[in-house]
Amino acid sequence: MGPRVPAWEYVIAMEQWISPEGTLELPGEDRAQVQLVAMELVIPEAEVYTSLRTPAGTAALVREVRRRAREGGKRYSSALSDVHDLQEAGDAEGARKVLEEYIAGESIPRYREWAEAELNDLE
Repeated sequence: MGPRVPAWEYVIAMEQWISPEGTLELPGEDRAQVQLVAMELVIPEAEVYTSLRTPAGTAALVREVRRRAREGGKRYSSALSDVHDLQEAGDAEGARKVLEEYIAGESIPRYREWAEAELNDLE
């Protein structure tokens, strides 16, 4: 497989490989990585399979993976920032509530798991 970087980062880096025409051709193992990461980011399975059928669809899927990962990361960072601000202010209950609300609303499992670990650390 490609370089030794986490799968998300590797797939996101594939955006650099998109041709000026907006297409992306990938070997089977890289396509499998895109498929795996896309589904981790809660992109519907049918959409993933349809997108991977064409080079233009593959390029669009890689862009969507990057968008979702970036937006999810921003949501997570924002929640953690709020939690840390509340902790510094001595409001442990408020910090806990922010994490609970974040977990309830976050669609991406990886970010929910990280927030759950943060919540466990608060207790």
